[in-house]
Amino acid sequence: MIFSASINIIIIFLLAYAWLKRFPENGKWLYWISLTLKLASGLLLGYVYSTYYTDSDTFSFFKESLRIAQIAETNWQRYLHYLWSEKEPAFSGENRTLFFMKLVSVFTLITQGNYWITSLYFSFFSFAACWWLVSVVSKYFHAVRFQAMVAFLFFPSCIFWSAGIIKESTAIAMLCVLIGVFVGFWNGERFTWIKVVLILVATWVLWSLKYYYAAVFFPVALSALLTRWFVRERMRISSVTAYREFVLLMVLLLMFVFVVTFVHPNFYPQRMVEVVVENYEAFRDKSDPDKMVHFNNLKPELGSLVRHSPWALVSGLFRPFIWEATNVFSLFVSIENFVLLVLTVFSVRHFRTITNSPHRLLIFAMIVYCAALCIFLTLSAPNFGTYVRYRIGFLPLFVMLVTLKLPLERWFGKLFRL
Repeated sequence: MIFSASINIIIIFLLAYAWLKRFPENGKWLYWISLTLKLASGLLLGYVYSTYYTDSDTFSFFKESLRIAQIAETNWQRYLHYLWSEKEPAFSGENRTLFFMKLVSVFTLITQGNYWITSLYFSFFSFAACWWLVSVVSKYFHAVRFQAMVAFLFFPSCIFWSAGIIKESTAIAMLCVLIGVFVGFWNGERFTWIKVVLILVATWVLWSLKYYYAAVFFPVALSALLTRWFVRERMRISSVTAYREFVLLMVLLLMFVFVVTFVHPNFYPQRMVEVVVENYEAFRDKSDPDKMVHFNNLKPELGSLVRHSPWALVSGLFRPFIWEATNVFSLFVSIENFVLLVLTVFSVRHFRTITNSPHRLLIFAMIVYCAALCIFLTLSAPNFGTYVRYRIGFLPLFVMLVTLKLPLERWFGKLFRL
């Protein structure tokens, strides 16, 4: 067991070294420091759940992955068939969970059933995707590279909830891949077969794990690309008002949203509002009333969801508040939320200068994506402990937004260039 663990640690180190050689732009010391933080976060997540909680997703996933991996020990062909096509009645309606457990089982085979080394693998691949995305942002939007570094590599919740054996660590890796490819297309990169493969694989995995991340990302991203193309190529306007640009973005977005409603049963218009309310009621019935967001008289009607959306947005971004903390973990999150609130107030004061930015369409798209996903997640999963984890799907982008006007390069420039 020790020998196997040592070999896998060496493999992870070699992979990390090769990734640094491939994308060295932001500095080797920053690379190793941020990688260490990510790996440590995955281990810390396992320690916290094993010490302070009697039941947890991460160890449930790992336990089931061991059972699945045992199939390979007797019949590799059956194992491969199981990974690709087999379903289990016990996980009826939980296809995302079964998909992730199959994925984890591959690494439990590699690590010979070692939870902690398996966690290191998941944390590393999550980090690798985040580092690559930061490199892409640094290449095309050099002025905000420090904001990207803080958001994806150093903001505590963004590190912790994207590490270890949880679905979010893999989902954020796939989301980073899609965002990175999108940024490349935005800046004139051409389609290549490698990018096509990346898009297909990332979309497949993300949809299999967190389909609502993809269901919000793709309409917003495609709407932004079409808005940019329409203004530049069809209208041939070198400059357009921020208001008109935003309106065009929203019109195209509504068109894509209409298309998305036919992609997944849960996104059918009437079914979507019903699912949101059903999930809310399920969480309400099993959650501590003091540890969740309450939406009085929430009904399975579009008008009801719209009326509750502002409170869902505020709660999803900034709750639990400091006075709502009930233990050391929620206190830490509430302090972080207070920092986000202060940064948000600061950024709103500079909103006019942001709308004058040549990249304001991207900023609008980020705002729409963060707001839409935040509202959906908070309404559907109002328990503080749950949505604090789920919001990793938009939190790094939100951190980037609220730090855009901070002079991070002046504050941390020397440190980040080490």
